[in-house]
Amino acid sequence: MRGSLVLRTTLALVGCFGVVLLAPSAVEAAYGNGRSAMGFLGAAGVAILLGLGSRLLPGRGLEMRRMEGLATVGMSWLLLVLIGAAPYVVNGFEPADALFESMSGLTGTGATILTDFDAVSEGVLLWRSLSEWVGSMGIIALFIAVLPALRIAGRQMFFAEAPGPTEERLTPRIRNTAVALYTLYVGLTVLETGILVRLGMPLFDAICNSLSTVSAGGFSPHPSSIAGYSSPAIEWTVMAFMLLAGANYAFQFQAVRGRPLTLLRSEEFRLYLLIVLAATLLLACTLKSDDVALWDWIRAGALSEETLRRAGFQALTLITTTGFATEDFALWSGASQTILLLLMFCGGCGGSAAGGPKLVRIWLIAKSSLLELFHTVYPRAVRPLRLDGRRVPEDVIHAIVSFLLLYLVLFALSVGVVGLTGVGMETAVTASIATLGNIGPGLGDVGPFDNYAHFPAPIKVYLSLNMWIGRLEIVTVLIFLHPAAWLGLRWR
Repeated sequence: MRGSLVLRTTLALVGCFGVVLLAPSAVEAAYGNGRSAMGFLGAAGVAILLGLGSRLLPGRGLEMRRMEGLATVGMSWLLLVLIGAAPYVVNGFEPADALFESMSGLTGTGATILTDFDAVSEGVLLWRSLSEWVGSMGIIALFIAVLPALRIAGRQMFFAEAPGPTEERLTPRIRNTAVALYTLYVGLTVLETGILVRLGMPLFDAICNSLSTVSAGGFSPHPSSIAGYSSPAIEWTVMAFMLLAGANYAFQFQAVRGRPLTLLRSEEFRLYLLIVLAATLLLACTLKSDDVALWDWIRAGALSEETLRRAGFQALTLITTTGFATEDFALWSGASQTILLLLMFCGGCGGSAAGGPKLVRIWLIAKSSLLELFHTVYPRAVRPLRLDGRRVPEDVIHAIVSFLLLYLVLFALSVGVVGLTGVGMETAVTASIATLGNIGPGLGDVGPFDNYAHFPAPIKVYLSLNMWIGRLEIVTVLIFLHPAAWLGLRWR
């Protein structure tokens, strides 16, 4: 592994990130928040200088290998989080809080330590949502789209970082793929912003909420999240865009380009819709009073638009790992919370902005298990595993099994670590899956209208690492704990 090439590319990415930081700096200046504006401007300056310094390092024009691409993604993500945390520190955040908020934003988690939104400036609120927007669909993909100098190493970096287990290509060249991806991404963001403004949401709030919706992030400038706008029309709009954020962007792009049935032909997308609909109906039924029979409740017309909206919003916000809220589902019944907890272990579709294990992995494991039972009964039968009509290689199944095993091990470890703080099991379990799965809110003391501020600083750092590992889908990070990853490291 050539360390100089990794460092050169990492610093180039950091330099591009500095340009993104100029937007909240301009907002702070426009609102007269000079000190905060200088904080963003200083972080942007450091990032841009590091990017310019990358030109002095060797490695120009070299083809990047797989391990070098993985190292670049892991290292650049940490550097970007540290630089993104600097403006928070300037605005009075403690270092652990700044790290947590920055990591939560760039990983699209949406977990927060904020307790007083009135004390936070407009630039910081914009930065929280903008960092989610940039991070959730892949900082690396964005920079490949806008920085032609990186296109040589594009494929290794794009697929090391891009969400989901599949390598769905939209166009023959990776840079064109990134451009196509972000064209759709920007278009959805602008469309949602326009609709929300038309529905009466203030422009600044509409921009922030749209950035957080399309990215499946969940940061909102309103302390009560989407519930603070008290508008069914806004809730339905956000639900529609959350549904899209949890679907495969590659298939959405193909649908926009004239193949509208592409999404419906996908087994994973049909499973996604089925789970959302089933969870919505089950949650709606659990919202009835305990002393009313279910049939009598339905016959009385209690299964209304409002009930379906309440249930559907929470189902979508958790399966897509967006993390918005219209009410405190931590106060719902045990049956409701069980359904919501199961959704936390699903995640959205592969190739979407959502976090979590991804439904395509769960679906392939289910199909593989059924196929194994079939071969047990008919040992001589030849029936390959297929997804959308295409044969799935055995090494893909092995990789998925390894991923899910590591996911569960890290989840169990996190429950133990968080539980050492003395919080209840409900809080420990959901805080662990909410950070590892990049979901944001959980139950108990980390419910949708609570926050993570009460955790001690070491636990905040630990949960920040949880978000980082989960966002890069575990293997990209854990592979560097193996000695073989460092064998042959050289700086030329």
